[in-house]
Parts: sequence; C-alpha cells; structure tokens
Amino acid sequence: MDGVAAGLSTLSRFRSSILDAYPLTTAKLWHRANPRTSQRRAVQAALGDGVRYALILGGNRSGKTEAGAMLSVAYALGRDHPAVKVWGKANRLDLSAIQEGPGVVCCSALTSNDSVRVQRPKVTTYLPAGTGWSNQYGHGEARARLPGGGTLIFKSNDQRARSFQGAEWDFWWCDEEHDQPVSNEGRVRLVDRSGRVVSTMTPLLGKSWVWERFVDEPEPGSVTVSLSSRDNPHIPVEYLDELLSRYGPHERAARERGVFTSLEGRVYEDWRHDLHVIPSHPIPESWPRYQGWDFGTRNPACVLWCALDTSDNTLHVYREVYRAGLTIRQLGERILRIEQCQGCGSAGCDTCDGTGRTEPAPEWRVADPAAKGERHSLAREHELRTVKARNQIRPGISSVAERLAPDANGNPHLLVHDCCRHLINEMEGYVWNVTRSKADGPDVPLKRNDHAMDALRYICFRLQRSEGGYASA
Repeated sequence: MDGVAAGLSTLSRFRSSILDAYPLTTAKLWHRANPRTSQRRAVQAALGDGVRYALILGGNRSGKTEAGAMLSVAYALGRDHPAVKVWGKANRLDLSAIQEGPGVVCCSALTSNDSVRVQRPKVTTYLPAGTGWSNQYGHGEARARLPGGGTLIFKSNDQRARSFQGAEWDFWWCDEEHDQPVSNEGRVRLVDRSGRVVSTMTPLLGKSWVWERFVDEPEPGSVTVSLSSRDNPHIPVEYLDELLSRYGPHERAARERGVFTSLEGRVYEDWRHDLHVIPSHPIPESWPRYQGWDFGTRNPACVLWCALDTSDNTLHVYREVYRAGLTIRQLGERILRIEQCQGCGSAGCDTCDGTGRTEPAPEWRVADPAAKGERHSLAREHELRTVKARNQIRPGISSVAERLAPDANGNPHLLVHDCCRHLINEMEGYVWNVTRSKADGPDVPLKRNDHAMDALRYICFRLQRSEGGYASA
C-alpha cells in the first residue's frame, strides 16, 4: 500500500510539473449558454472549418484579448503538442485548423507601447517554461522562441504596412483595429502556409472599413462573433458599472457589448440616415455638377459627384468612386470611363446626342491642395483639370454642417443618394479627436476613414465661397 501511495504521489508531482511547465493546459475559456455570449463559442467559431478571418468583437474586459493570447500560443506549439491537446479537450475545441507541428505566429498591437504593456504580458501567461525572449520589455519588435521550435513575433500597427512584408506566418493575432493597408499586407503573409487571422477589438472607431468588410457585407471565409463584458464571470458587475458610467449610451454599447455604433463626439451631429439618405435617381440635365477629389494609393482615393438643385439650393451627392490601390493613371481612366460615352462616334449617337459625355461636365473639379503632382498628372494625361481646394478644416466642416442642418421647414440642403455607401459609412463614424489636448490647438476630427469626408468638405466649402463671390482658384 505504501508503494501504491508513493507511486500516486510521484504521478501527482509529475502531472503538477507538466501543468506548471505548460500553463495553457489549465486555461479555461468562459462560457454562458445562449442567448448570452461565450468566450468558448467565440474560439470555436475562429477555429471553424473554412474560416480564414475571424473577428472577435468585445467590450472592455470581455476576455477577447485572453482568447487571442491562448490561440497564439496554441498555434505556436502546434495541434499535436500534448499541452494543446489538453487545452482543446478541456474547452471542447476542434483543433484540426491548427497546423501539426510548431508554428510561426505574429502578434500585433496598435502601438509598440500597447505590445509591451498589454499583448506580450497576456501571451506570456500561457507560454511554456523555457521560452526564450528577444527584446521582451523593449519597444520595437520582439520575439519569443518556444522549446520545441515554435516562434511568436511581436509587431505593431504603427510600424506601417511595409514592415509586414517578406514574412510567412501560420497565424496572425491583431489586437484592436488595425489600419486597412496593414491588414491587407499582413493577410498576404498567411497565404503560403494557409494560415488564418483572428482580430480582437472593441469597435471605438464607429462603422469603419472593418464593419464594411466583415459585418455589413461579410467577405467569404470570414466569421464575426461578439462578447459582452457583462457575461464574463471573472469581472465583478460593480466594477464594470463604475467603468462604463463615464461614457454616453453609444460609446457604452461599444465598450460593453462590442457594438459598432456612432460614438459621442460626432462631427456632424445633425446627420440622420433617415433624413439625409435618399434613393438614387437620375439627375436633371439642367442641374450644375461639381466634383471633389481626395487622393490615395494605399489608402482609398475618393471622387464624389454632386449636383445642385437650384430651385431650393439643395446639393445632391449622387455618385462615388472609392478605391485603394489605384495609381493616378488608373484613377483617371476610371473616371473617364464613367463620364465618357463609350459608344459615341458620330453626331447620331443615341446615348449622348454626340456630346461625347454621359452627362454634363462638372463646372469644376476641386482636389486636395497638397496633391500638386497628382493634379498635374490628371491634367497632362487625361485632360482632367482640377482646382486647388481650400483646406481650412473647421470652416470646411462648417460649410457641410450648414447644409446638413434642417431649415425652417425641416428640410436639409445636402442629400446623399444611397449608392454612395462609403460616404454614408464615413459620415456615421466621423468623430472628433478626443485624445488631442487643448494645448495642441483647435479641435480636429480623428484622422481616420475620412477620404469621402475630405472630398465632400472641399466641394461644400468651395460652393459656399462661390455663392459669396469666391473667384476660381
């Protein structure tokens, strides 16, 4: 009997040492039955068959970051590692999506400081004993090498897209909302290994490109799940209430439930989707046209077409081009294809009566004043001549706001046709930069997802000044 007891004691110590060496084996994903949210169901969805991009939305302290850290270590170890098998069985996970042997994992935060302060400590919680680090506590990139060969690389969104080039990963964990160019570049790094990406975030930027790509019109191979802070059994409700009491109802929804919403501090407070968005319809030939350009290559370029109903001075935004990755030549060619009659060859053309255009030419095209080279290229290569916009931000915003505000009869003087969905999305997520201190100067909008906002501002400000006698630039 003493021998049996001694053997059991030895086995217990052995199991204890294994658990100490591989903390992932004791990691438990919290779970609430439907209709409440579940950290376990979120990870199950992220590991689902055919999923290439998983978006885990969550409020503050909902456990989304913990889930990202567990997945990162599991991918670094590989699905055939005993610790990963124990973790998977305990949490009812299908591990077939994880590669067999040790993997290469990228963990990226918004900034290097966020990586040092939040992401690396979370991952360290689940790393096995004997993990070797390079630059664990320093700013810039860091690397963790696991016993057995797995590797985790720590990067940050503020390194920009170029720094993500030239790598190959099995798994990418993005913590919080990354810029679209960074996301696009990072996903290319997963192609050779048939990897997948999990993005964990609290949607504090409103209906951004993430909402558009993965919620509004989900791309194939993507899945989106949400976690509510109130469902996390490890967070005291009184603590959560105290935390959320500082915010208004819209931001509270984002911080508690991971809801995409228009936050407090919207730049255009008079904007109402039900009032300002109308069904797209043909524009009368007699209405004067105007056009606004905001250039971009990695970031989207935006061109807006507007027409003015002179009977009541209402500006209609009736068409947009909103694309990233186009050169100036390609953008110019795209605009010409829209405006020029493709079948016109004689005065007898049935489409355009021989004018060579599908609609009247804009009276002016106003463009980003900082893009001198792009403006000259458009004029030289495509005969698309632009005038330089006045780029005073606050007066420009005021010119848009004045048109959005309903008049005495309750009618606004800026209407957006429903085909301009990028403009609509930007309008509903366009907020002031609340992190900017008063000492930095006047309040300005958050410089993110604002390409259509800039183009619209150029048009409205020039039109306002033209009505007041502003000469052409």
